[in-house]
Amino acid sequence: MRKALCLISLVLACFSAVAQLSKWEFGVLLGGSNYVGDINSSFNSNEKNAQWNQFESSFDFYNTNFLGGIFARYNINSRWTINAGLNFTRIEGEDAHFNNPRNLSFHSNLNELNLMCEFNFFSYQTGSRLHRITPYLFAGIAGFYFNPKAIVNNPITLEQEEVELRPLNTEGQGMEGYPKAYSRYGFAIPFGLGMKFSLGKYVCIGLQWGFRKTFTDYLDDISTKYVDHETLVNWGGELSAEAADRTHELSGMEGYYHPHNTARGNSNTKDWYNFFGITISTKLSLGSKKCL
Repeated sequence: MRKALCLISLVLACFSAVAQLSKWEFGVLLGGSNYVGDINSSFNSNEKNAQWNQFESSFDFYNTNFLGGIFARYNINSRWTINAGLNFTRIEGEDAHFNNPRNLSFHSNLNELNLMCEFNFFSYQTGSRLHRITPYLFAGIAGFYFNPKAIVNNPITLEQEEVELRPLNTEGQGMEGYPKAYSRYGFAIPFGLGMKFSLGKYVCIGLQWGFRKTFTDYLDDISTKYVDHETLVNWGGELSAEAADRTHELSGMEGYYHPHNTARGNSNTKDWYNFFGITISTKLSLGSKKCL
C-alpha cells in the first residue's frame, strides 16, 4: 500500500509539473524604437507645454531604429500573464530636423531588461480554438544601459570623430556648484498595449506598442543650461566645449556660442523611449514524453 501511494504521488507530481510547463511561452520581439527627449521636442519654458510637446513628438518616427528582443511569458490564467524580456536597440536624435535647432545630435545603443504584467481583455489561451484572440495591456519595471555618443569636429585634429559624451561633462558636471556626472544605468516604467493571436496548438503571434518613462534626462546628454565656452574649455578641454555647443557650425552662426546659463534643454521633463513591433512565441509542451 505504501509503495502504491508513493507511485500515485509521483504520477500526480509529474502531471503537475507538465501542467506548469505548459503555461510557459518563449519568443522574440522584432520591430523598431525611437526616443523622445530634449532634441526632438519643441522646447517651451512653460513646463506643461514642454511635457505635451515632448510626448507629441513620440509619434514622429524620423529616427526609428531596429529593435530585437527575447522574452519568456508565464500564463497565470487566461487573463493574467507575467513577462520577462531582454531587448536590444539603438536610439538617436538630431535637432536639425525639429524646432529650436542647436546643431546637437546623439546616438546610443540601449540594452533593456524588463519584468511586466499583462492583462488580457478577453480569455486567451495559445492553442485554444475558442479563446484565440485578445487585446491586452501591460505595465511593469525595467532597467537599461545607455551610452550617448556624437560625431563632432575635433578642434585639435580638425577631423570629425565619434566621441562618448558623458566623459566630456558637456554641462559642467563635476565643476564646483554643478552636479556630478550622470549614470549610464537607468530605470524605466514600461507600459502599453498589444494584440495576441493564437496560430495552431503552440504558436502565438502578437502586435505590441509600448512606452518607457525613464527617470533620467540624459539619454541624449542634454538637460539643463549652457556653460560659458571659455570656462568649459579651461575645465574640460576644447573637445568638451565643442561637443557642448555646436551652434557656431550652422550657416550664419559662425563664431557664436550661447551665453552662460542660457537654456540647453528642459530639466523639468525626463526622457522617454518607445518600442513597437511583432512578437512570435511558442508554448512549451512536452508532447508525448514520459515522466520518469
